[in-house]
This record gives sequence, structure tokens and C-alpha cells, in this order.
Amino acid sequence: MSDAMRAVVRALVCVAALLSGAQCLVTGALAQDYPSRLIRVIVPQSPGSAPDLVARIAAPEMGRALGQAMVVENRPGADYTIGYELVAKQSPADGYTLALVNVEVLALMPMTAKDLRFDPLADLAPVAGLVEGRYILSTSSRQPWKSFAELVAHARANPGKLSFGSPSHQGRLSALAITQAFGLEMLYVPYSAAGAFFQGVASGDVDMGFVAEATAVGMGERTRVLAVTGRERTPVFRDAPTFAEVGLPRLRGISFSLNVRAGTQRAVIERLQSAASRALQQPEVKSQYAKIGMDTVNDGAEAAAARFAETAKGYAEIAKKAGLQ
Repeated sequence: MSDAMRAVVRALVCVAALLSGAQCLVTGALAQDYPSRLIRVIVPQSPGSAPDLVARIAAPEMGRALGQAMVVENRPGADYTIGYELVAKQSPADGYTLALVNVEVLALMPMTAKDLRFDPLADLAPVAGLVEGRYILSTSSRQPWKSFAELVAHARANPGKLSFGSPSHQGRLSALAITQAFGLEMLYVPYSAAGAFFQGVASGDVDMGFVAEATAVGMGERTRVLAVTGRERTPVFRDAPTFAEVGLPRLRGISFSLNVRAGTQRAVIERLQSAASRALQQPEVKSQYAKIGMDTVNDGAEAAAARFAETAKGYAEIAKKAGLQ
């Protein structure tokens, strides 16, 4: 029976139930039949990007768990907003169109994007937290400080003389979290391109900045790693403390979740969450994520929503304290 025929049958059943005084349970029936057709995962960036790879690793295993094909569809443009708006406002709240969400980017949108036609904090409901990639606080190996503590001490002794750079809002606010927590006065140097920023860190043009773990590896001996995000120390830089160890447990790396349009039935979200959890437990999936510098998180819907809310609140507090609009 086609989807259209199923819808007609359910409608007739509902009418008959209402005429007889019984309660209509069509909504529950819809959830029980889910999924009955292909599921799309909207990635708001181009093929080959980090979000695209994250989605393409999880989608096949999730599709097998759900018994339906799950395909990845790239909708890049306008700094993620085109893809997110497609799911938040232009697709039904039925669980057949998901968004691969960069948690930090979405949490920052109220402060960084103008004229949004959706609410980043309310219109995309988390289904599952998938993975987290580490952010590395790097400095040039030419600098005199050898550790995070020595950098802090040097910055305190030389107010206004040290700098940090970033090509992204997340990198800037993450660095501001450090300066605010330790009472440091440092100059911000904005970069329009990531490549120029990486060179600025390696050469010492800026005194510190956040890079991805893979980038830090690629920089080699030109840079020194001072601290890393993540729940545990990374095997790649074993001597570098986590930010939790230096007193900044809320400072995290880049993370990704699967989200649906707000208003999607709880039973549908639970099915998707179960499929995501099953996929993330597969050794091959974990191995593929490790190859691109990602650790599986495997948060349920509630934990993913709490993480997103905490991230958004943290960024808002940092921006307000810094006087950023």
C-alpha cells in the first residue's frame, strides 16, 4: 500500500472513530509506521567537509537499523542557514528530513547571523549527539612559554601585549573564555581565512589560537600544544592537559548532532535516537570517526538538548561580558 493510500485509510478510520465517540489515534499510528520511506539528512556544507563526512559515516548504519535508506543531501550556503532553515521551516515535522548540526555554529547563530527566518534555539530539536572533535590551543614554538600555565603568567605580567587570533566566531569566543576566566588582557586579531591564521600562529604573529587536532598535527614542530578540549587527554598530544584540568571544564571542541524540526513526535525521535546509538556502537563506525579526528559521543535526545542549551548559554555569557553584539 502506498503512503497516500495509508493516509486515506487513517483519515477514514479517524472519521469513523470520531462519529462513534471514540478517540482518534491517527498520530500514534503514524509514529508506529515510521519509517515507511527514505529519510534525508541535510548537510549545510559542501561534500567532503567535516559535517558531510560525519553524516556519511553514520547514515548507512542508521539506515540499516531503521530498515529504510538514509541519504545525505548537501545544501551549502549562507553560513549554514540555508540547510538549517530547510529542516526548521520548509520540511514537515515527520522525521523524514534531518539536519546534521554543528552544535557550536547553531548555538552562535543568535549572535552572528542577521535576518534569520528560524529560531536556532527552538526550531531544531536534537535527536542524538554524534561526535566531538578536539580544539587545540596552539602557540608558536618560538614563544618563551612552554605550558598553558606559563602562557597565563606571561600574559598577566604583560597586559595588552599578547594577542590571540581566529578566523571563526567559535575560535574567538573560546579564546575569550580563557582571557575572561584568568583575567587576561589580550588583543584580538581577526583573520578572514583559515590558512593565513594557521600561518600567523606558526610564525608567532599572534601568540595563541585554536586549531583542529588534525591541523595541529600538520603544523608539526612549528607550533606547541598548550591545552586540548575533550573528556580525556588525546593520545596524539599526551603531555597537553585538557581544559578541564586547567580549570575550564565548559570549554569544548567542535561537536555534531542530528536534529529534526521541532514538533516531531517523541516516538519518531526515539526511533531515530535508537538507530543513531546502535550505529555509534559499531567498531567500524568508531574507527572511521577516529580517522577524521572525531570521538563518538552517543548522547540521547535529552543529553544532546542539554549540551546545546549549555553551549548557547555559555557563548551568550562570554559575548555579553566582552560587549560583543
